[in-house]
Amino acid sequence: MAKKRGRGEGTVYKVGRRYRAQVMVGGVRHRAYFETRKEALTWLAEVRLKAERGLLREPSKATVADYLAFWLENGAKPSVRPPTYRQYEQYVRNYVVPVLGPLRLQALKPPDIQALYTQKLEAGLSRRTVQLIHAILHKALSQAVDWGLISFNPADRVKPPRPQPKEMQVLSPEEARRFLEAAREYDYYPLFVLALTTGMRLGELLGLKWADVDLEAGAVHVRRGLYRVRGEWVEGEPKSAAGKRKIALPALATAVLKEHRLAQLEARLKAGPAWEDNGLVFTTAAGRPIHPGDIRRTLTAILGRAGLPRIRFHDLRHSHATLLLKEGVNPRVVQERLGHSTVSMTLGTYSHVLPDLQAEAAEKLNRTLSGQ
Repeated sequence: MAKKRGRGEGTVYKVGRRYRAQVMVGGVRHRAYFETRKEALTWLAEVRLKAERGLLREPSKATVADYLAFWLENGAKPSVRPPTYRQYEQYVRNYVVPVLGPLRLQALKPPDIQALYTQKLEAGLSRRTVQLIHAILHKALSQAVDWGLISFNPADRVKPPRPQPKEMQVLSPEEARRFLEAAREYDYYPLFVLALTTGMRLGELLGLKWADVDLEAGAVHVRRGLYRVRGEWVEGEPKSAAGKRKIALPALATAVLKEHRLAQLEARLKAGPAWEDNGLVFTTAAGRPIHPGDIRRTLTAILGRAGLPRIRFHDLRHSHATLLLKEGVNPRVVQERLGHSTVSMTLGTYSHVLPDLQAEAAEKLNRTLSGQ
């Protein structure tokens, strides 16, 4: 039962396990839900204080769809890389808006979100996909709280499904050699050499420019990524400050890049006025950026030629890190080459290597202490 309060002071109701606070100010009803009665009473006091100072705004009539469209353009787009924004936009458009879009933002409740997740799982979406829906929606609603549009994030009170870890496939040293030998027969051989010897992401390789390459010192500087977004090429910053990095090249990669540089200059002369000068290291025969789909199709062909199981392009990055760790390279160095923000991220990602490193460490210690 609601406790009777003076006119304009508002009321607090027990609704299930939660408390609903509401108050009329200037003919407008303000309402919010809380876990405790104390939180509800505190909110009522804040509403009254804001009303007295003329700071209280009328609750937004915006729907979830309205808000998410605004958030994508003004909250997400300026702060994430183009491929991340593209994923946000696709997930919001395909999964969230059709179900939650018509609801008023301020009326959105945790059960509404939980029902969305259940519906998507029953429709056949993977647990990983639903977990990503949750991550995007949670981020958007956190921004709504920061902007003062809602009093709490309803996604905080929802349990998303735990994603099943994606299996990582890496090349062994012998398989890596077979892969590079087979790749020699393809035009994109230099790109695959750099992928395996630097651990760079596909977008980073496609965005690499000759101005970022120091052939004398044998190093490349990662400064950007190049991505396809809705049929257009878009440059983006690395994922984090650590993503802007210098990577030392093995002699193999330096030699291949020198040969590739000469071959590209010859292709440029042959193309003449048709050459599109973007300063990129890896281009088509006309100097244009290479479509990611062409790289992935070539990868499939190389793996088939080498008699290797199919892997994703990103698994070449995983293979690079795994090969280094198994060779005893300091994890801190591996972290810097990959552009991870912390060593713990690197070790967490490649935890499958740790048992082997532990056994090797124990054996080395045994030899030291036994004088062998």
